[in-house]
Amino acid sequence: MSDGQQPTVAEITTEARTRCLAIGGGALEAVVVLRAELEKNPTLGRRAQGAVGGMKIYTTRLEGTDVRPALTVTYVYDAPPPEPGLIRVALVSPVRFAGGAEF
Repeated sequence: MSDGQQPTVAEITTEARTRCLAIGGGALEAVVVLRAELEKNPTLGRRAQGAVGGMKIYTTRLEGTDVRPALTVTYVYDAPPPEPGLIRVALVSPVRFAGGAEF
């Protein structure tokens, strides 16, 4: 980040926080760590199609642990000029595989 440039700010929406608490097993703590990492590298993950304006939608996966399933995290990176912008973690869901199993 150059001098005078504003840092990227990342936040977890109320809905995403509630979902993490429902999943349990340290899901919220894992997403909080991801939030901090997103402030350093706002374009982690895979960019999804269909973003409008300056907003970009990304998804990333957090590997599961012995107490929590793998998670898919969707976040919106709103980077109007001048960047860096704001990141909102909007959706957190357990990874589900064919047959309905969670891992």
